[in-house]
Amino acid sequence: MSETEDNNSRDTADAVVSGSEIKGQLSSETDIDYYSLAATAAGTISINFDPTVNSSYTEYYTVSLMDSSGSVLASQDVGKDTDFSAGITDAGTYYVAVDAYNYSAYTTYHDSGEYSLTASIATGSTANIETEDNNS
Repeated sequence: MSETEDNNSRDTADAVVSGSEIKGQLSSETDIDYYSLAATAAGTISINFDPTVNSSYTEYYTVSLMDSSGSVLASQDVGKDTDFSAGITDAGTYYVAVDAYNYSAYTTYHDSGEYSLTASIATGSTANIETEDNNS
């Protein structure tokens, strides 16, 4: 499955199925690709991101997991394959955003090669898993 190029916001995000890979590409430094994922219960969302670049020294992408209001639950700046996850406390729609890495106000790193993304949901207890409503 490949992204559609009108997926530049949460409102136009491409829906993905848990555990299924989708291919995408950032066509420019300002392109942001959004994907939506429906969770039926509390649990964990795991992200696997595989870009064409493999750099331990330079980040080319920012990959973020967000809730339905756009609050970031977890985010990684990456230049190579990465896996990360976050606990979710409720059923609902969650989003993954892929965009170019902003090093500073004047420098953005960007790779226009094809990447692959797999988002997976495991429902169940969030005990011993950090969730973003743990600020108190």
